[in-house]
Amino acid sequence: MRTVDDILSEGERAHYEAGWRNFKGKYRPNSPRNVHSGMPVISEVYRFEDYPLFRAHVFGKRLRTFDPYFMTTEGGRGYIHPFWHAEHYFMVIEQMYHASRRNLKGDEEHDKEIAKDVPHEFKWRKPVFWGDIISIELMIEQKGRVRSHDREVGHFTLYSDKTNERLSYMSILTFWQPRSYVRDIERIRRGDDAIDDLIRKIEAQAINHRRLRSPRKTLKVTENDLVEALRRGYIPEEELHDFFSLWDDDPKISFFA
Repeated sequence: MRTVDDILSEGERAHYEAGWRNFKGKYRPNSPRNVHSGMPVISEVYRFEDYPLFRAHVFGKRLRTFDPYFMTTEGGRGYIHPFWHAEHYFMVIEQMYHASRRNLKGDEEHDKEIAKDVPHEFKWRKPVFWGDIISIELMIEQKGRVRSHDREVGHFTLYSDKTNERLSYMSILTFWQPRSYVRDIERIRRGDDAIDDLIRKIEAQAINHRRLRSPRKTLKVTENDLVEALRRGYIPEEELHDFFSLWDDDPKISFFA
């Protein structure tokens, strides 16, 4: 299991810790678009210099409203046990990975890709209690390319910010490749007959938009606009990328107050 000690010197580690202590974004919830969730439970992400090293605060009260057993009453505090359930770990890990990788790759590139995750290693040294102040750290390690997939490992560490103690370690191997609609765009540009395939994906995504509890508020074009443009031989690439996202750009738009 790799940690921050494997990439930073002692002096750099002190600088990293000081930067995290002074990071004001830890008090601001992240946006649904950045974390790919209607219920963001982590803060804005702190990145240390140019390293693929990130850290965020976990909003425990918000996370606790998710009860994996679905037993507690609506309006209550949620999960009744004093420590995290395994699903809370995974919620935090996934949100941290999306928000950090978006920071690393940029919005446009991140949104064009799809991930397939393989849990790799877990060392849960101590239970994480709701009364503690928890932060999560992520170090992204590139592992090269296999066939059409880029591989990387995300090394996660959960900290108690009260004591700076490391509580748990986790790593996940992830395979990334372009999303299917992006591959269709590339096929069309090569002259392949892929317009009908892309239109079917547009129609399916339109159904997904209608199923959302909080529909997109900033869509640039409609399903019909996209289909009409493709039938005319024009590829509205920017609008397609926007349409195939389920998340609004505006960070002020959130499903949860």
